[in-house]
Amino acid sequence: MKSKRVYIGLSETASELTITSAFIGATKNMYIIEEHFYALKHIPLNQYINYLSQLALCIELGLKNIIKITNKVWKSHDLEHLFLEADKETNSNFSKKLFGSNKSEFNQNYFLGLLKNIKFLYEESRYSYGNSLNYLFTEKYIVKNNILDFYEIINNKPIRILKLFLEELGEYHNFIHINSIKDNEYKELDSIISDIVKTKFQIQENIDIKEY
Repeated sequence: MKSKRVYIGLSETASELTITSAFIGATKNMYIIEEHFYALKHIPLNQYINYLSQLALCIELGLKNIIKITNKVWKSHDLEHLFLEADKETNSNFSKKLFGSNKSEFNQNYFLGLLKNIKFLYEESRYSYGNSLNYLFTEKYIVKNNILDFYEIINNKPIRILKLFLEELGEYHNFIHINSIKDNEYKELDSIISDIVKTKFQIQENIDIKEY
């Protein structure tokens, strides 16, 4: 029996607060972690696994940030399906931009294969288990025992691809946001920001869970 997809129905203001804000906040936090790891150079294995969970979370939220255009967010951690859903939402404009970018490493077949193999990265890295981790670990990382070289990690192809993908999600968000303002969809930005601040403590009460 096929399981039902569960969505969160959100108002426009609620979407802006819960999805976009979460994406931007999580990404900024990940960059803080990366800066610290760069300074350390060598990190324990358990911190690397946790770093992967943060990276996967950022990508998940970035994709949901595209899907929420219709104020509807699929409650899923499946990165492959979220990518397909996000691309469908944009009538394939997102994938055309992604695979048509000047980032030479963005080979479509490689990327889609990687995404398929690490589709449950967020769930599996949270608890340090699962198939996804096999694709994001190599003996080159090991310095000694459970200590890894973060420079080797960050320069390995799968991690580079995921980080480039996250950058594209951020760039796509900026592109959409700027064009929304140009199209006068946000004529009263000050009012919207004020509404977000006012509702931030009540937002959970306004979330409507629906099944489709």
